[in-house]
Amino acid sequence: MINGDKKDSDVLRHYCQVLTESIQSAGQPFTEANQIQHTYLDLLRRMRCSLLGVVVHLERWPEIIELKLPISLAFRTALTDALTGLYLATFDDDAQAFQHELMVLDIEYFKYVKTIFENTALEMPTANAAEIAQEEQTRWTTLYQKAEHLLRVPGEPQLKSPEMLREPRHHYLFQVPNGHTRPLSEKDMFHQIKAHPATQHLARLYIVQRHLSQQHHYAPANRDFIQLPPAIDCRYWFEALVYVIEISGMLMALLDVHQPVRQELGEHQAALLDWLADRAE
Repeated sequence: MINGDKKDSDVLRHYCQVLTESIQSAGQPFTEANQIQHTYLDLLRRMRCSLLGVVVHLERWPEIIELKLPISLAFRTALTDALTGLYLATFDDDAQAFQHELMVLDIEYFKYVKTIFENTALEMPTANAAEIAQEEQTRWTTLYQKAEHLLRVPGEPQLKSPEMLREPRHHYLFQVPNGHTRPLSEKDMFHQIKAHPATQHLARLYIVQRHLSQQHHYAPANRDFIQLPPAIDCRYWFEALVYVIEISGMLMALLDVHQPVRQELGEHQAALLDWLADRAE
């Protein structure tokens, strides 16, 4: 069984390192990429960055037991990117539908930037009202130009709804009733993944992601999560890694990455699964 000891840590670190190297190799041949390819490459790169953080922290875990928190958070981030990639892959056959989902994702980024601009004064404590107003106007003008495709009326802050961004002819791609009206929260992605025949076998990755999210969001009811035994944390980390490897391989296949890279990753994945099976006995 998995004990959460140094041996487990070393094995986990090894396979994290293997995946980071595979992702790096997968991206090297791409000097140009279309929008779908660019998206998958972005997500793979983000997962690699998160796993590099895991590798660094595992060098001192469980010696420094408190590192469980940043390790869990890094795995959570990797799983979130895997969740996003898996969701988008359900639209891979239609480039325009795929683009519309990216636009829905951009809505949340627009809201984030909007909050910053609405509080420009907090960044300029010594400026007068006229200077702040001028800076705000400059920022809004630039943002409206870049996000014109998301606005209901050019130059106005009201955003299009997800339903407005998605064309009726693509509604059949949504596996959940009225899914085309929904935003793209992690839970919405999960429902599509769970209902889609090609991805439903990977739906539990969302449950693992939510478990690791308890290290990110504090509530009195979850305060015991930071005191879970190392064995429990380690089991979730291994499960997270299995999903990240599987989905990375799927994205590489969609990118048509060179077969030797994908084959080598598949061999490492099989070795990890065999090791985990032995530990489960």
